[in-house]
Amino acid sequence: MRILWLGHNLAYPPKGGPLQRNYNLLKQASRRHEVHVLVFDQPASRPPGVTPEHCVEALSEFCASVEWVPLPTDTFGIGRYWRALGGVLTGDPYEFRWLRSREMAKRLQRLAGRIQFDVVHVDTLGLAPYVSLLPDVGTVLNHHDIESALVQRRAVSDPNVLWRMFWSREAAHLLSAERRWCPSFHVNLVVSNDEGKLLKPSCPKSDIRVVPNGVDIEYFTPRPDPGGTRLLFCGRLDQLANKGAITFFFKSIWAELADRVSTIEIDVVGKNPPAWLRELSLRDSRVHVPGFVADVRPYFQKATIFVCPIMDGGGTRLKILDALAMGMPIVSTTFAASGLDLRDGDHLLLADTPEAMIEQIRRVLDDKALREQLAQGAVNVVRQTYSWDTIGHSLQAAYEAAFELKER
Repeated sequence: MRILWLGHNLAYPPKGGPLQRNYNLLKQASRRHEVHVLVFDQPASRPPGVTPEHCVEALSEFCASVEWVPLPTDTFGIGRYWRALGGVLTGDPYEFRWLRSREMAKRLQRLAGRIQFDVVHVDTLGLAPYVSLLPDVGTVLNHHDIESALVQRRAVSDPNVLWRMFWSREAAHLLSAERRWCPSFHVNLVVSNDEGKLLKPSCPKSDIRVVPNGVDIEYFTPRPDPGGTRLLFCGRLDQLANKGAITFFFKSIWAELADRVSTIEIDVVGKNPPAWLRELSLRDSRVHVPGFVADVRPYFQKATIFVCPIMDGGGTRLKILDALAMGMPIVSTTFAASGLDLRDGDHLLLADTPEAMIEQIRRVLDDKALREQLAQGAVNVVRQTYSWDTIGHSLQAAYEAAFELKER
């Protein structure tokens, strides 16, 4: 089949979150189909020195064609605040206004005029209106998370009353958009059964399929237990869920843990660490903040435990999957592990309070046999369920279903 991938990022380099998912799904889709890519370029998603041309070159190794469109110029700076305010007044979700572009519409019409597509993969809800420009095509809408639920959680947890009001209004607008657009697609993709349950009320008669997040098991391979007392947290540090997690960890856990384990150290790896964290690393030699790194595997190899104290967000946490594939013991909140087919005590250890997290960390540090048990369970579950090759079969079935439904 000829597949059009309509997206909101250039899917390269595959380092975390949507980029990692999209790169690997594109690679899987291209093994079976002729895949053409038309996407927006998000400069903020690219590391320094990586240009759109670099991304196109990488994706062109397996995609039939790759084209990109710059995001509208008022996406950045003060323009995004006007865009958000406009959404409050009109009922249009921010993402729809953010991704609205005459240039994208023109490029899409030109591409559809040259190539008859069988299926279009729309990679986020805000791109849904563009599908009206593609007649007689099977349609697939991907959900990295269920946006209305994600924003509603933010509305509840934000400490600022004005932001709580904004997020609450935005959640209502997103829910309305989901109810309008999701039923119009032949297939909706979600990353977990939990997310599917959240989406189902918006499109009760739709075909909702799970295509989970995964991990490259040839890149992330098991490492020997390094021993020691070194922790690791990974994640983009300007992302709200990660910022909240690392703030919680250092505010509520670190001091007590450091008192109980005098040799403890932690690497906090991720793009754009906040100023307070950098300052802490200067005062406390046990806290290491390298920022963005091109290859996170050396940090996985030397860390004793991967910690994931995330309590907010959507989708599933890809860094947990990376750590599982490396055979790392993991101490995580229940929320952070939600949506993944993991069992407490077999694949990782769960802890939802500061005291519980401290005790679970100490338990793993003190028990090599437990570390080895968790490592083996982690590697097994990743190979059975979360390798991209396995996930590729689910994606293939979703495309076939969309094509068949289009033909009816």
